Amino acid sequence: MTATPVRERTRREIEQQAMALFAEKGYQATSLQDIATAAGCSKATVLYHFNGKPAVLAAVVEPAAATVTALIEEATQLRPAEAQDRAITGFVDLAVRFRGLLAVLNEVVPTMPEIPEFGPMVADGQKLIRLLAGSDDPRRLDLAGFAVNGVLGEFRSPHQRADDELRELCVTAVRRLLTGPSPGPTHASPPGQS
Repeated sequence: MTATPVRERTRREIEQQAMALFAEKGYQATSLQDIATAAGCSKATVLYHFNGKPAVLAAVVEPAAATVTALIEEATQLRPAEAQDRAITGFVDLAVRFRGLLAVLNEVVPTMPEIPEFGPMVADGQKLIRLLAGSDDPRRLDLAGFAVNGVLGEFRSPHQRADDELRELCVTAVRRLLTGPSPGPTHASPPGQS
């Protein structure tokens, strides 16, 4: 059995402690010094492995990001209806599998496009929304974005539902929202009129 090099173990420990702190305190409230202290190393050691807190978060997110990339690659090989269904079930499975991480990401989603480390993830997110929509129709794309935000919102309190219950709820809701008849424009009546 080969021993894991010290550098790799240190990096892994930094990532694990960062995730725990991000989940407990939030991304914004966690400092690099907090991460270093929890990992049993110096802030300089954290900066040796990562070029800042966004890079630490990007490393923590990497397994989920790789799963999204694989899902996109798989779904794009399918016929449109199959691709949409695979994207729906794959997205929900991913959300359930990485539910603690999604609770952390909810805090940074609005600023992700501004953080260079998240460029590929933002691009994959747009591809996933297109797959979820099942077309490039602007209305369907808006609905797919709405569905993603709804699923992410369900993870703000990540321990309220069991995994299977949450998976079933989210798949059902997203399918109903995205696979129904083509949405037309909505015309809201002024209050008091029907």
